[in-house]
Amino acid sequence: MKHNKRRISKIVDELVVYLFNMGATDININLKEKKDYYKIVLTSNYTVKDQEKIEKMIKYLKCGKQEEMEEYYWELAGDCDVDTELTLVGMMIDKAEIHTSEDTIKLVLYRYK
Repeated sequence: MKHNKRRISKIVDELVVYLFNMGATDININLKEKKDYYKIVLTSNYTVKDQEKIEKMIKYLKCGKQEEMEEYYWELAGDCDVDTELTLVGMMIDKAEIHTSEDTIKLVLYRYK
């Protein structure tokens, strides 16, 4: 698939912006390229008052990959100042594992090649 690494960059950008907008002050990113997939791990702090935004993010990230939509709209991820493109990010990943604790969220996202 063309532009795979640029798409990974857009995914990371959109998630970082979303976390910053939630008030995150400590975001760690780990990105690994394996033979068959990319693995993106983001760990961030958040406050209890942002629980609704966390639930919204989980819903959008677990919407399921839709390659047809991704092909047309992937370049838009990370470029909108008005709304989030988390639904688009959800369409661009194959699998999302999301773990929350009292003040930390860990996102483990997979995108197959």
